[in-house]
Amino acid sequence: MDSVPHHPFYPLGTSLTGYIANDWSMSAIFGVFGGCLVTLFTLTRQLNQSLNPHLSRRDQALLIWFVLSGFIHLIIEGYFSVNHTRMPTLTDYLGQGWKEYSKCDSRYMTGDSFIVSMETVTAFAWGPLCLVEAWFILINSPWRHPLQMLVSVGQFYGDLLYFATVLVEHAEKSVEYSRPEALYFWGYFMGMNAFWIIIPAYCIATSMKEIAEVFKVAQSQKGKLAANVVEKKRA
Repeated sequence: MDSVPHHPFYPLGTSLTGYIANDWSMSAIFGVFGGCLVTLFTLTRQLNQSLNPHLSRRDQALLIWFVLSGFIHLIIEGYFSVNHTRMPTLTDYLGQGWKEYSKCDSRYMTGDSFIVSMETVTAFAWGPLCLVEAWFILINSPWRHPLQMLVSVGQFYGDLLYFATVLVEHAEKSVEYSRPEALYFWGYFMGMNAFWIIIPAYCIATSMKEIAEVFKVAQSQKGKLAANVVEKKRA
């Protein structure tokens, strides 16, 4: 019979076979993560200045957003997708990072089917497409807004379901996946994931507006062309 080692995750009594506790501190885990984000931010800014220094401030910010999102999806969430069956036993940096995050959502430790499915799609669909979108922003591609809306809808919908499944399980079954300390629910679960609600919602709105403006201009030109044809026929 499998033993149930002591662990910090909720619900209490959840069985995690082979669980190995972290030996990295929370500050060390987030320090490395923050350093990686700063490095990516700096490299993206340099690439921006080298290839297209005339981007608007909004597009510079969105360029950075999609680069950071792409790497987070591909590397961090991709790691989870590939290793989800053995997360409690992993002791490398990313494994310990996921164990720290799982204090707010133990489903990452138990291989919950929704979490695995959602993270796999996020990692291997939205991750690469985020990087393609960043490139489209950088070169002012006409495909920029269609792809921006597609990726942002995917991110928004995935994150919305992520929140909803926790709320429904709590309401219907009184299941708690997060530790009770405010840091984990409000800081990790709500705070970290809110970015993928707020920013994609903004991207969806701006892309819809840009695409609608293009259709408005196209329809206006089509109407003018039709009027010209009618006038020539009358003449």
